[in-house]
This record gives sequence, structure tokens and C-alpha cells, in this order.
Amino acid sequence: METDSNQVEDSIAPASISYVLKEGEQMAQIWHAQDRAEYERNVRDILDRMVELRQGFEPLRAQTDALWERFSTLALERILSRQLREFLEGMEAELQDLDLRLVGADCEVDRLRTRIQERRRVLEEKIAVLEPLAHRTSTQSHISMMLSRVAGLETHLLGKKDMGPENGEIPDTHHATAPGDLLYLRIRLLTTRIAIIASNRSKHLSELDAGLATLLPEVERIRTDIATLLARIDCIKDLSRYWLAYLDITQGETD
Repeated sequence: METDSNQVEDSIAPASISYVLKEGEQMAQIWHAQDRAEYERNVRDILDRMVELRQGFEPLRAQTDALWERFSTLALERILSRQLREFLEGMEAELQDLDLRLVGADCEVDRLRTRIQERRRVLEEKIAVLEPLAHRTSTQSHISMMLSRVAGLETHLLGKKDMGPENGEIPDTHHATAPGDLLYLRIRLLTTRIAIIASNRSKHLSELDAGLATLLPEVERIRTDIATLLARIDCIKDLSRYWLAYLDITQGETD
């Protein structure tokens, strides 16, 4: 609760200034130069890795398409020429290699998404600390109370005569509490400054968090594309196992 009671405020002034100074130190530790440098480095690494993933995906897709086309067009021909087993066994090594590369790319997508989420978590933790500092004070009420104190100090320091409320001035009733008034003003100004800095910094970190969030859809698109290729490889594997089982059955019947 805000109050302009001299007795109450002057009694808590020493504790208040100590608390405000600690908050100032806390603000200095939130999003300092090292934090900014680390964030920029991580974002560059994330973007570079996304580019590498997208570039590395194209050869995988081309190889998968070629493998699928060869399998779908030649399987029937090899059946008729009784060379299906050799054809399928010849594709097995290529299928395994392609499958391992696709699984590796899929794992890299998971790691990339985890890195983005971790960066967002760090930002969210800092924002959670800043928000109470940014919104805890009523700037308007602080200004009104500071103006009241300044008017009293002005009357005292400049040797003005007491003036009544009808003239819009505050009578010189605080001349004995000038040190307390100055300390009060210092605390209020420091508190307001911290609130403004915290508000601006929180807004900036929220914008950075929103920027990281925009990367997630692209990561998911890469993951979806990789999943499509993996599904196609699995389809070839399943069909190959089916044909090999068919060949084993027919061979047994022949024997």
C-alpha cells in the first residue's frame, strides 16, 4: 500500500534504499552483455543448423525418390525374369544406409527443437523475474507524492514564505525532515527507474522469445519431410519382406 506518511516512510527509508540498491544489482545481472552474446551465438548456430538440415535433406529426398522409382518399376520385371531375390538383396544395403541417414537427420531435428525450447525457457525465466519489477509500482502515484515532497523542500531551501493551499503550494511543514525527504525522493526515483528498465527489458526479451517461436514451424516442416521419406523407406522394406517371404514359399513348393 502506498502512503505519504512521513513517520512511516522515514522509519523504513534505510531498509528501503538497501532493498532498492539490491534490486539495481539484480537488474544488472539480468540480460547483461554475456547473456546477449550467448543468445546471439546460439541463434546463429540454430539458424546455421537449420540451413544445413534443409540442404542435406534434398540429396536424401532425391535418393529416396530414385530408390522408390527403381523398386516400383523393376520389381515386377524381376519377378517375371526370376531375378527378384537378387534385385531385392541388391537394394538392401542402400536401404539400410539411407534409413540410417534419415534417422540421424530426424534425431538432429529433435536436438534442434530442444535447443530452441531451452533458449525460450531461459528467456521466460528472465521475463518472470522482470515482470514484477516492471508492474509493481504506480508511476502516477509516485510522481504525485514526489511532487509533494519537492514542493516542501523548495519552500524550505529557497526560503519561501508559507503559502496556503489556495495558492496551489504546499506549506513549509517538512523543513525538519529535509534529509528524509531527499532519501525518499532518491528511493522513489530509483524504484521508478528500475521499473522502466525492467519493463523495457521484459518487452525486448518477449520479442526475442517470439522470434524463437517463429523458428519452430520450420523445424516441424523439416521433421515432417523427413518422416515422409522414412515412411517411404519403410514401405519398400515391408514390400521387400513380403516378396522375399513369397519367394521362400514358392521355392519350398517347388522343392
